[in-house]
Amino acid sequence: MTAPAVLRSRPHPLEVVGMVLATVLLTVLSAADKLTCSKGVFASNGASTDPYQDVVRKACYSDVLSLWGSRGLIAHLVPYVHGTYTADPPAVHGGTVEYPALTGLFVWLTALPVSTDVGFLLVTTCVFAVVGVLVTLLLVRVAGRRAWAWAATPPLALYALYNWDVLPVLMTALGIALVVAGPRRWSPTTRVLLAAAAFGVGGALKLYPIMFVLPLALAVLTDGRGRTIGRRLLRALAPIGVAVGVVAVVNVPLAVVNFTGWFSVFRFQAARNIDRATLSIWYWGLRPWSDDGTEHIQHLMSAASTAATAVGIVVVVVVSLLLARGGRPYPWLQTSAALLCVYMAFNKVDSLQYTLWLLPFFVTVRIRVGWIAAYLVADLCAFVGWFRWLYYLTLGHPTGTTWADQALALGVWGRAVLLVCMVVAFLASPTARLRGTADPALPERGWTDRVADTGDGGAHAELSGADARTGAAVPTA
Repeated sequence: MTAPAVLRSRPHPLEVVGMVLATVLLTVLSAADKLTCSKGVFASNGASTDPYQDVVRKACYSDVLSLWGSRGLIAHLVPYVHGTYTADPPAVHGGTVEYPALTGLFVWLTALPVSTDVGFLLVTTCVFAVVGVLVTLLLVRVAGRRAWAWAATPPLALYALYNWDVLPVLMTALGIALVVAGPRRWSPTTRVLLAAAAFGVGGALKLYPIMFVLPLALAVLTDGRGRTIGRRLLRALAPIGVAVGVVAVVNVPLAVVNFTGWFSVFRFQAARNIDRATLSIWYWGLRPWSDDGTEHIQHLMSAASTAATAVGIVVVVVVSLLLARGGRPYPWLQTSAALLCVYMAFNKVDSLQYTLWLLPFFVTVRIRVGWIAAYLVADLCAFVGWFRWLYYLTLGHPTGTTWADQALALGVWGRAVLLVCMVVAFLASPTARLRGTADPALPERGWTDRVADTGDGGAHAELSGADARTGAAVPTA
C-alpha cells in the first residue's frame, strides 16, 4: 500500500527567487561549458566545434553544436518536409534531426535567426533558461521547496544544453501541475484532459511522456464510485484520445507532405546499434559478445531490450492496480515515475541527459533523499567516466587500464541498479504536495487528501474537505 501524502506549506517568495536564479545560473553554466567546444573559427557550414579529442577531454559535447554542422541546419530547411534518408550508413538529411517532429520544428525555428553554431547555442540557451524557470515554478506550485532537486542539482548544469530534453521535461511538469495544482475553478475532468494534452505534446517532443497518460487513464478507470464499468471505460479513454490526438495533429501533416522525410526519424532510431555510446546494460553487460556489431547480435539485443521493457511495464501496472484495491486511490504519479524507471533501465539507450527526465518525479514524489543523492552520484560517475574513458582511448590506453573504466562501470551499473530499486521506492512513497493542492489519485471523485502525520512516524488522517491538523477547509473540485 502506498504511503499517504504529506502536505507542506508554500516556500517564502525569496526562496522561490533563489530557485529561479539557481536555475538560470546552472543553465548558463551548461552553455558556458558547451561553448568551450567552439574555437570561434567558422567553417562554410557555420560549425566551429573542436576536434574529437578536445571534445572528450573537455567533456563539453552538445548535440546543439554537433548537429548544426552534421545535419545542415545552416540551410534552414524545414525538417521532415525536405527530409531524406540513407540506409548505409543510417543517416537523416535535409535539415531533419533524429528526434520526434516537434523537437525538429523547435530546432528549425531557433536556428532561423543565426548562421553559426555558437549563435544557435546562444539562442537555445536563452530559450532554455526560460523553460527551466517555468519548470521550477511549476514544481514549486506542486511540491514547494523540494523543487530545489530540479533547480540546484548537477544534472541541470551538465545537460541543460546537452540536448533538447528540457522541453519534454517542461511538458511532464506541466501535466503533473495541471492535475495536482491546477486552478481550483477547473473541474477534475478538465485538469485530466489538459494534462493528457501536455503529455501528448511531450510525446511529440521525445516520446516518453506519452506513457504517463496510461496511469492517468487507470486512475479514472479505477474510480468506480457510482459509475458503471462501461462509463468508467469511456471516461478513461478520453485522456488517451486527447494525447493521441495531439501527437497526430503535429505528425500527420508532416507525414502527408513527405512521408519519407517524416518516417526517416523512426528508421534512423530503429537502425541505431546498441553500442558503447548507448550506455545501456545490454552493451556493457554482454561484453565482449556485444562488441560484435553483426546484424544477428544487434537483433538479439534489441529483442531482449524490448521484451524486458514490456515485462517491466506490465509488472508495474499490475502492482499499481493491486495497490488501488478496496477503494484506495490509484497512485498514478508514483506509477508514472516507476514506468519511467523501467524504460530507462531496460531500453536499448540510456543517454546521460535522461537524468533530467527523473528530476520532476524526485520533486513531486516524496522519495527519500538518499535515493536522489545516490542516483545523482552514480550519474556523475557515468558522466565523468564516459568522457574520460573516451579521452584515454584517443591516447592509446587499452580498455580496462584506467580509473575512468571503473568510474564508467560504477555509473552505468549504479544507475541501472538504482532505477530498478526505485521502481519499488516510487510505488511505496507518498506524493509531495503543498497544502491545498488536489489529490492526483482520484481525478473523478472530488479530491480526497490523505495526509501523513510526520510527528509520530506513521499515523495519518483522511481529509474530505478539511485539514485534519488545522481544521481549515480544503478546497474541493
